[in-house]
Order: sequence, then structure tokens, then C-alpha cells
Amino acid sequence: MNYTIKIDGNQTKAQSIINFLKELAKDYSFISVIEDNQELTPDMVEELEFRYNYMLDHPEDGESWEVVKNRILSK
Repeated sequence: MNYTIKIDGNQTKAQSIINFLKELAKDYSFISVIEDNQELTPDMVEELEFRYNYMLDHPEDGESWEVVKNRILSK
């Protein structure tokens, strides 16, 4: 079983916890600390909104999941 703990590293106390966990990870192989930057940038949000609105206006340009899946699986 794996656990995910999210810590906002922008605060001093949070950073000390992150450093503590990194030190523990050196001695215990079952601990890993991975920095996760999953926040969307404003450019990403703009692009996603553009694509979403495009598909709303042009639904005939899209393909169903079944068509896409079959094409991928046939390769």
C-alpha cells in the first residue's frame, strides 16, 4: 500500500517537514520524496479552454473513444 502526503513547500514549517522526510528517505528505502508540480500554468489553462470551446463548436472534428482505441490497438 502506498500513501500520498501533499505538503505545500512555500511555508517555513512545511519546508522543515520536507527536509526531515528527505533525511529519513536516505535511511529507509520504503520512503521516497518526490516533488510534484501538477499545477496548471495560465498558458495551459488557456490552451485547454481553447480546445474545449473548439470541440463544442466543431463536434464533427472529433472521434469517439472506440474509434481512437481501435486505431491504436490495430498498430
